[in-house]
Amino acid sequence: MVPLLRYALCSLLFGIPSFTLATSAENVTASGLAPDTTSPLNFVASKWIWSSTAATANVFVGFRKDFTPPLGKALVAAEIIFTAQASLSFYVNGVYIGSGNSPVRAGFARRFCVDLLPSYNVFAINASSVGSGTDGGGLIATILVTYSDGTQDTLVTDSSWRMKSGVPLGFEQPSFDDTAWPVAAVVGTYSVAPWDTTVVAIPSDPPVLGLRARDLGLDRRRARQRDTPRWLARVPPDVHTRTGAGTTLKTAQSYTVNFASAPTEVVLAVLATNTAASVAGLLVAMEVNMVPAGRTNCTAGAFVLTDPGWKSTKDAIPAGFEQPGFDDSAWPAVFAEGEYGAAPWGSVTIAAPSPPVTV
Repeated sequence: MVPLLRYALCSLLFGIPSFTLATSAENVTASGLAPDTTSPLNFVASKWIWSSTAATANVFVGFRKDFTPPLGKALVAAEIIFTAQASLSFYVNGVYIGSGNSPVRAGFARRFCVDLLPSYNVFAINASSVGSGTDGGGLIATILVTYSDGTQDTLVTDSSWRMKSGVPLGFEQPSFDDTAWPVAAVVGTYSVAPWDTTVVAIPSDPPVLGLRARDLGLDRRRARQRDTPRWLARVPPDVHTRTGAGTTLKTAQSYTVNFASAPTEVVLAVLATNTAASVAGLLVAMEVNMVPAGRTNCTAGAFVLTDPGWKSTKDAIPAGFEQPGFDDSAWPAVFAEGEYGAAPWGSVTIAAPSPPVTV
């Protein structure tokens, strides 16, 4: 079963000199990005796999891994981490579980807690690469399965997975026959070239966020501006909270927001004003953690980062722009001005977290 969103942990925001920032974060939280060493799961033994060592852009590839427990064992659940140098959709026993990060976010994994059938189970992924070549496509995953007696086994992505370029209808279903599919190609070892620059952050509980988000530029061409960036993740229309404000480039604000009940939608909204003739910029990193109903020993999570998926406007600020039901479909995408640490922004210090807020 897909875990319900119970609380969000972690959101970081900062501006530039003379850049005032007010945020309205619908059920969000602030903290940092967890490296894989903080999680009981990691990618050390997993391989980057694809259809071949040379990927073709925009070609969908199906991956499958079936698993039957050893004799005398019964499966209960799985904790799963994955990411891809591509976009992807993930299924367990034919049920859609979630999606991967955007193509530019292979450095950030998603984490899921999933109930399993006692015996035969199938993990399936439908992925596509945005680039061609030896490092154009790559999928990496680790699956920790738990048996009814409390013992565990770990499955990793390797050449035991089956794959097919061009995904047949129903490929994610347990009854689908993949015996004619070839095995996946191992295109790289975790942390070894050409993947040595992709050290993946994995959502953890408690979170340990850092600033590895993309610097979201409001517009280099205008010295003075007022923008309202927004990012949609899902939140009930009647739930919204003004989390805080910041006024300095070199100090990132840190917030934690817990949910009194499980929301279905989270919206991040920022009202930002550049008050001097300088280059504007906004940076946000958020870790959202989820606890599945009835299980306390498994944490699911994902990262929300500033990237070209955000939208903004420099027109008059519409009333209610911070509300989940607000229609921002006509807003243009933001301009990504550079990765964290790039000039003229440089690195920043993360402020001590504000007291947690429950909404």
